[in-house]
Amino acid sequence: MSWTALGNFCQDLVLKIAGEKYRLLALIALNWQNIVGELLAERSTPVKYEQHTLFVRVSNSTWMQELVLIKEQLMERLNKLLDINCNEIVFMAGSKHARK
Repeated sequence: MSWTALGNFCQDLVLKIAGEKYRLLALIALNWQNIVGELLAERSTPVKYEQHTLFVRVSNSTWMQELVLIKEQLMERLNKLLDINCNEIVFMAGSKHARK
C-alpha cells in the first residue's frame, strides 16, 4: 500500500467517524495546515463549525492578532479548498486544546 493510499484511508476513516454532524469540522481540521500554513497551524485549532461560522482556538492573543489580520484570506482559502461557504471566523485566545 502506498503512503498516498494510506493517507486517503485515514482521512476517509476520520470523516466516517465524524459523521454528518461533524464532517465539515473534520474536513477543516484535516486541511488546517494547508489553509493557514505550518506555523499558524501549530498555534491554532478549529474547534467548531456551525451556520457558516468557524470557531478557532488560538494559543495566545499574539497569534490571534496574526490570524485576525489575515482572516479574509483564510476564509477565501477555506472556501476555495473545501468548496464550502464559510462567511465568518471567530478566534478564541488561550486554551490547553490549542497547540503550543
